[in-house]
Amino acid sequence: MIGRVSSAAQRTRHREQRETTRGEILAAADRFLRLRPYRELSVDLIMAETGLTRTAFYRHFDDVTELVLRLFAHAGQELVEIGQRWSASAGKDFPAPALLALEGIVDFFVRHGPLVRAIAEAAATDERIEHAYQGSLDAFVTITATTLDRLVDEGQLQVPDTAALARALTLLNEAYLLSEFGREPQGDRGAALATLQTIWLRVAGPDPRRS
Repeated sequence: MIGRVSSAAQRTRHREQRETTRGEILAAADRFLRLRPYRELSVDLIMAETGLTRTAFYRHFDDVTELVLRLFAHAGQELVEIGQRWSASAGKDFPAPALLALEGIVDFFVRHGPLVRAIAEAAATDERIEHAYQGSLDAFVTITATTLDRLVDEGQLQVPDTAALARALTLLNEAYLLSEFGREPQGDRGAALATLQTIWLRVAGPDPRRS
């Protein structure tokens, strides 16, 4: 019985150690990409910062691309969740849900802008990263289009092409927020938020003819 407990404890410690090591590698890559371009990223540079060996890297990741994809998956999911929360509440208590979602998006880029910029640049040369990055954009476009469709069906919005508008607004967000927060020094959060609120609420606000 003691042997079984000891083995279970060892497995738990081993799993925790693996998670800690993986976290250290991911954090080192995150810090690197906030300061330097993806093309300069290498296993040696990452592991030199962690103090761990190349062997430790390959216990957790196949290559640098997989490492970056893990970083982006976490950040990208955070952005999608912001969109999903807006979608669930859009149309109620206008414009509070839209304002809250835009604030969340701006704050996301304030926190992660340099990382997203590095990944966007990496997408230009790495097919796997390009696929993931485009997939994240497409997911947000789909959430936005689906939400706009519902608002049109409810008579709250009049838009000739919800899919086109969703894509235009998503790409506008991406380009504008990366230009403001993708590099240091970052832009003015308040000005960026006010700008996007003005654009989104004017083009995707309630139909003024609705009584």
